Parts: sequence; structure tokens; C-alpha cells
Amino acid sequence: MLKKVVVFSMVCCMVFLGVACSKKLSKDEMIERGKYLINACGVLAHHTPIGKDGKPDLNKFMAGSETGYKGVWGVSYAKNLTPDNDTGIGMMTDEDVINMIKEEGINGKAPLYYDYYRSLTEEDLKSIVAYLRTLTPIASKIPADIKPGDVPKVVEKKVEPKKPVTPAKKATTKKKK
Repeated sequence: MLKKVVVFSMVCCMVFLGVACSKKLSKDEMIERGKYLINACGVLAHHTPIGKDGKPDLNKFMAGSETGYKGVWGVSYAKNLTPDNDTGIGMMTDEDVINMIKEEGINGKAPLYYDYYRSLTEEDLKSIVAYLRTLTPIASKIPADIKPGDVPKVVEKKVEPKKPVTPAKKATTKKKK
């Protein structure tokens, strides 16, 4: 009987400590945690285009990249994670953004970072979204992902044929002897 009471007491203490230690984060704490997680998971490196100097272009911070990542999944492009309504996550619900993050890892589109994503708690994912919502919206259209075997669509530009250039007659001067 004593053994049952001790085991029951231990279970109750563990439950109590688990509930007591899981303090709900304030909105500001969630944003700070999201910022930390974005940096820790390497999201900045892929979702911010690289400038001509070889460094991240912070004028387009988290606006996606036209650099494709090729693998068995096809070619994927880092999405615009700013809250822009047309090209970013502005019109997506928090749940949509969280599902996008999870699906990128599950579908193998983010193979290098899937280990990070799968370890994130629901509160971590909500913190990431809270932070992304604080970013400056940047309109940045990113190419659509390409599935294996698909050929990328090439936009043909209509080019007017150039008029033939007739060479100017060379002035010939003959030296007198």
C-alpha cells in the first residue's frame, strides 16, 4: 500500500511540476523566442537573398530567394516570409504558416533543416510566426518550386529584330608618290 502511495505521489509531483514550469509566454517573449529560433535554425541564410557583395541583402530581409535548391524533390526556392499580402505570408493564417513550415520538412523540400523543424514544439512554431509578423512587408515574387521531371517554364521575351547595320564606307586616302 505504501508503495502505491509513493508512486501516486511521485506522479502527482511530476504533473504539478510540468504544469507549473510551462509558463505561457507573453507576446513580446514569443517574438524574442521566434527571432532566436529563426537565427538558430539558419532560416535567415536561405530566405534572404545574397547581394552582389556575397553577403545577405538586408534590404530584402526574409523576402525569399531566387536561388534554387536542387535535389531528389526537384528544385525548391526559399519562400518570402515577410508579411507582404501578395507575395509573402500576410494573407496566411498562423496555422497555415505553421503547416507550411512542417510540410517543407516532411516533403523533403528543406532536407538540411528538417531535423530542426521536427524538434520544434507548437509554442516554438507559434513564436516563429509571431516574429515573422513583425517584419517589414517586402513584395518579392519567388519562382514556383519545380517537381522532379518537370521542365521549368521559360518566359519568352519578344525581341524586335535589329535593323541591319551597313558599314560606313571607309575613306581611302592614297599617298602620292
